[in-house]
Amino acid sequence: MRTVLNVTALKAALDTAGWSGPMPTVLDTTESTNNDVARLAGAGAEEGSCIVAEHQSQGRGRQARDWVSPPHAGLWMSVLVRPKGMPTDSWTWLPLLAGLAARDAVSAVAQVPAQVKWPNDLVVIPDHGKHMGKPFKLAGILSEAIDENTVVLGIGINVSLTKDELPIPTGTSITLEKGVVNREVLMAQVLVNLHHRLEQWRNKDHHLVSDYRAACATIGRNIEATLPGDEVIKGIAAQVDDDGHLVIEVGSDTVIITAGDVIHATI
Repeated sequence: MRTVLNVTALKAALDTAGWSGPMPTVLDTTESTNNDVARLAGAGAEEGSCIVAEHQSQGRGRQARDWVSPPHAGLWMSVLVRPKGMPTDSWTWLPLLAGLAARDAVSAVAQVPAQVKWPNDLVVIPDHGKHMGKPFKLAGILSEAIDENTVVLGIGINVSLTKDELPIPTGTSITLEKGVVNREVLMAQVLVNLHHRLEQWRNKDHHLVSDYRAACATIGRNIEATLPGDEVIKGIAAQVDDDGHLVIEVGSDTVIITAGDVIHATI
């Protein structure tokens, strides 16, 4: 049985997790939490301001794709980031570190062994002995730069969606993975983790890069990457470099990409 997000329980979970940012706003329904946070930013809201909605009528993912969000079935949240003078070419890391923050929260709170899939997904990959199965998408990240001082990070985690509710056959949820469902504690941990990863990013802490690489399911896989403009590159994902770019070995050549849709080949 699904329950509404409990504001009192969320505040308690935030206090327990050590969250020192502003109290998130919980909405029953909205068009898009990313749009809502962008408006907050325009009104001068501080970093860490967050809106979570039980349902989005016009939620979206990357490249303006629809984001399906059945009421009370997930965490559909957006968080304001103020880059504070960080060079824009380093913003590549923002969706990656948000994914890492969500992945660590899902692993710790929900007890689901999720991994990050470059550049913006959380996935669960079945292990069939020597063969890795196809990745099942558990969560997605949408990073939107509003201006030179404002980025909105949208995080959507499938919590209790059933198979029939999943928008794609390669989707999954915490419930389907037999994980622990506690949306208030999960959300609090995501926010605390996100704050920590942002501090690492600002301080150029090498642990951010090494932690991401350790959690990344894309590295070492045969992949197909579709770049902006629909160019397709097939090869082996050799590494995520220090700038957050994906390094692909294509025969004897090396290609570095900063953005694209990546498909994992099963092995």
